[in-house]
Amino acid sequence: MSALDVFGAETSVARYWVQLQVRDKLVGGVPSSASVIKGWLKSRMEIGDRDLQELTQKTLAERFPDRQPSADELAQALLESDAAPSINGFKRIPDTGELAFEGRCVKAALKEWANSAYPGTDWDGKTTTKPQVGRPLPKGFRKGLMSTLAERVFIPEVYIGLGVKEPSGVEERIKHVMTAQGPRSSISRVEYVDRPVLTFEVRVHDDFLPLQAWARIWERGEDIGIGSDRGRSDGKFELLAFDRITS
Repeated sequence: MSALDVFGAETSVARYWVQLQVRDKLVGGVPSSASVIKGWLKSRMEIGDRDLQELTQKTLAERFPDRQPSADELAQALLESDAAPSINGFKRIPDTGELAFEGRCVKAALKEWANSAYPGTDWDGKTTTKPQVGRPLPKGFRKGLMSTLAERVFIPEVYIGLGVKEPSGVEERIKHVMTAQGPRSSISRVEYVDRPVLTFEVRVHDDFLPLQAWARIWERGEDIGIGSDRGRSDGKFELLAFDRITS
């Protein structure tokens, strides 16, 4: 049951099927669960990661002075330490465990690209008298495209599957930030998936944007990228399809 069913009205929503191919790495930005971090610690211990050596020896001396713990026990002890690593990654689709990119993140990206493509209050197709597509915007409509898109464009999928159940890898990256105490550097760890294909739907109320505007937005998106660490040029993609759904 929906509002259209209740009122017996016709929909004013246009639906588009979108598919894009990430060119290199899609980087996750969601803090990982303890189980994911624990698994990463165990795998790094197995290959003798130098960065974990000091923390491992300290933990062994403090927590297990009289015996050699199992890999699982040691990983749990490392996880509970003050120096435990953090890993940003992806959410997983319930029931299947497939890694996923969130629909809300796609909408946030669309807003960013739209603001970059049309930073003012005018955009291709905006009119108060004779709309090119859909329905006319109100006379004197003054909002910019980013604000208008936020109210009229939606991604129905909560999770967009990436086609894999495990990341392609975990990378350590140096972050440079400015704090009240001056510039600081830190190491962050991120999950990434190599060259995933994302397929999802875009719902547009009143179909207010002409294809000329959509082309400019997606072109800007291809260069800005999607996902985390876009400043390192991760997440750049190629748009494969933007097709109106007629059924």
